[in-house]
Amino acid sequence: MLVAVTVQRSGDVVPPYYASISGPRPRRRRRVFLGAVAGVLLLGLVPAVRHGARSLVGADGPDGPRLTVATWNTCGVAAWGCGEYGGGEQKAKALRSLAQDHGARVVLVQEACRGDLDRARAGLGAAWQLAFEPYRQVDAAGAETPVDCGAGRGEAGFGILAAVPLTDVAPVESPQPAPGLHRGILCATAVPAAPAAPPLRVCVAHLSLPPADRSDRPAELRDDQLAALLAAAGAAGSVFGGDFNSSPPGPRNKDAWIWPAGYFDAVRECDQESAGQRSGFAATHENGLKLDYLFTALPRHGCSQVDTGFSDHRAELLTVAAAL
Repeated sequence: MLVAVTVQRSGDVVPPYYASISGPRPRRRRRVFLGAVAGVLLLGLVPAVRHGARSLVGADGPDGPRLTVATWNTCGVAAWGCGEYGGGEQKAKALRSLAQDHGARVVLVQEACRGDLDRARAGLGAAWQLAFEPYRQVDAAGAETPVDCGAGRGEAGFGILAAVPLTDVAPVESPQPAPGLHRGILCATAVPAAPAAPPLRVCVAHLSLPPADRSDRPAELRDDQLAALLAAAGAAGSVFGGDFNSSPPGPRNKDAWIWPAGYFDAVRECDQESAGQRSGFAATHENGLKLDYLFTALPRHGCSQVDTGFSDHRAELLTVAAAL
């Protein structure tokens, strides 16, 4: 999610730093949306957040341009248990803060309301662009119904906010439950302002929840969704991530098999301290699980988390060697 900062030196990454955006903190409660079964089955697979690690942004890293990308599940849909995490103005303010206070030039969002995103984009300025893909609730007959955020905030979905033009914007085909909630993957190319800088491929994903019956592998969708995401993003010149509704592939994770080859290897995660690390990542959700990820093959300069106070997910921020 989104998303800090680590410095990569001789293959090692310093643990992330955690910050908060100032503002009222609503009363927390575990969201109904994740589902009691999924929460119980995933609980305990990831350690609690490591507080107090110091930030090393800009310290001792190689010279050159740097780019910060964030991912954040905004928890914007009141009907999904998010009513006590702030309204549209708070979400928009938090999104603007990720850019203005924490330096994000690209923000990947999930469970976001179109109206909140439009408000955030307007506040950031005319240079900022938005690519948005709505969720669809599909019934047994195949009829699709959009998910409304309520309170006049528009449809719910996932998307990409960027400080530069976005081209080649397209959803990525991936298996979805039928019937059920269709989430998905959206990719785009961010066009740098500097003519000599190469374009950056960015993809946001919101994966399906795990099946209630863990023994029913054919019912699992996340393995194929993760494979589709990696294929669409590519290993070179890209940053991609989002809310994967999945724990890292550690030895205690019953679903470790869903992660295709290449993850944590050909591409590294924001909070990945070494090439062999597969567990021990900092939690991004208030239930103590890491559910939000940012991957890249670009050199990493830093990783951080921001608790906005207006979601049950922290934002994760990854700084890479790139320019926009």
